[in-house]
Parts: sequence; C-alpha cells; structure tokens
Amino acid sequence: MRLTVAVCFLLCSGTAFAAPGDVLKDCNDCPDLVIVPPGEFRMGTPIGVPVDNETGEQPPIQMTIPNAFALGRTEVTRGEFQAFADDTGFEPTILCRVWNGDLQRYDDDPSRTWKTANVPPRPRAHHPVNCVSWEDAQLYVAWLAERTGLPYRLPTEAEWEYAARAGSDALYPWGNSPHQGCRYVNAYDLDSRELYPMAWPHMACRDGFKDIAPVGSLEPNAFGLYDMLGNVWEFAEDCATKSHVGRPQDGRAWVWEGGCARRIQRGGGWMTSVARIRPGYHGDANATHRFDFGGFRVARDLTDAERAGQ
Repeated sequence: MRLTVAVCFLLCSGTAFAAPGDVLKDCNDCPDLVIVPPGEFRMGTPIGVPVDNETGEQPPIQMTIPNAFALGRTEVTRGEFQAFADDTGFEPTILCRVWNGDLQRYDDDPSRTWKTANVPPRPRAHHPVNCVSWEDAQLYVAWLAERTGLPYRLPTEAEWEYAARAGSDALYPWGNSPHQGCRYVNAYDLDSRELYPMAWPHMACRDGFKDIAPVGSLEPNAFGLYDMLGNVWEFAEDCATKSHVGRPQDGRAWVWEGGCARRIQRGGGWMTSVARIRPGYHGDANATHRFDFGGFRVARDLTDAERAGQ
C-alpha cells in the first residue's frame, strides 16, 4: 500500500487544530481522514464535452464549499467495517449483485453478503468493503459518531466532486484523456478485460489489478486522497437527481423532506467504463441495494478547535 503520509495528531498549547492536507485518526479502528480545504468549483461537466447526459451533469453550476471538512483518505476497508460489525452485531440482509463467472454476467445472488462478495476472490482487511448498501453505510457512520463523539456522516455529493477534482477543472483530475489514468484509477482496463468480458469500452492502460485493489495501491490526488475514482462506487448523502437545477450551491446535501428511495453513487468502480470514470458523472442506486462494485467513504465536520488551524 502507498499510504505513506503519517497519521497526524496536532497539538498546539494543548488545543487540537488541523490544516488542509493533515491526516486525522479519531480511534484505532476509525478510518484515516484528510482535511480538505474550502474553495469553489464548477460542479458537473462543461457544455460541449460529448458525454451521456442521462444524469444531468450538464450544464455545470458554480459551487462553493464554505468550510474545510474531513474526508476518508481511502474507502472504508473490510477491516474497519469488521470492527463495526463485531461491536454492534451487525448482520446484513443476504443479497448482493455480484459477478457470475459461470454465466459471465451480473446477477443478484441471495447467498452473498459483504463477507462473501467473492470480488476479490481472496479479500484482505485492507480491501475496501463492498456489498454494502447506503443504509449499511448510515449505520456505520452513526457507530463512528457514537464511539468518538464527533459528527461523522457520508460526504455530500458536492463535497465528493470537489474532493475528487482536487483543484482540476479538466475532464479527469489528471487531464482530458482517460487512458492516462491508470496511475490513479482502478477501473475497467486492459487487466480487467482479460478476466471480465464487459460490453463497454475499457481504459487502454493497465493499473495492475483485475478487480478490486487494496486501498491506497495507486497514487493519490492533489488533496492526498486515494481511489476517489474507481475501485468501488461510493455512496453520498444526497437523493438521486437527474439535474443540477435547484441544487443548493453551498455544498449541502440535496435531500427531500421525508427521505428518498434512491441515493447518489460517485466515482465508478473496478468494472466501470471510461465514460463514467469522471468526477462530473454521478450514478445512483436504491438505498437498500448492495453490489460487489459498491462501497463508501466517510466524512465528518471539523470541531471548533480543529477549525482554529484554518
């Protein structure tokens, strides 16, 4: 793993503070968090770029992230999720959409859970947890909040895209060609195509992994975040939408009174086509559904003491 930055516990005259790029860890089993600075960006994809606009990513809108926040340095790992399951007795509903190697297609398998997703075939503690739903992720962040006394949550869709872009306004954080992204992204590439014959276009490069990679295996983005694109799709807090029209422009989650059945997923996964491995693209899924290509990462608001370092 290339998680080379040391975990930071910063003290100043007995008061904790945090600055952009610092890494925080709130408990032994808690995910590492990176402090993401405030800023502005254009959310979505510019008019004129040929994309499938089924999710309403065009036209883009101006978005402000008014406050620094903490975001998981990686996707939540199996080891981190196991600590939650052990402490709470969590037992998920048995059903996950997984790759059927015999039929060479995706099927809903009633025997699969996050413990038996089978992608990768021999998962380890530092692989991202998969076959978890949005509702499962909510239980996990609530557990972290109760355990630490800190405001853990899922990231908003705006926060997620801002963090994934990491200051870039290109189609991809590294530039405008998807085929140069294998240093940063574990997606459907030449390696994956050898084992999984999908019907969609692949990245014309090799990231070294045929399916899910251990977190932090590739290079981080400019904010020090790993796997923002690829590896597993990541749930956001927001309700699923097909347009940016009416969205709050201050980084808040876009949610409906009374809740919603479908929630936003971002970033793509190990089997996602080049057309969808972009910060501007958003998918969605039922809040109760689970996939071998779906997981999540956590966010939390900074404390007043931590904000003193901004």
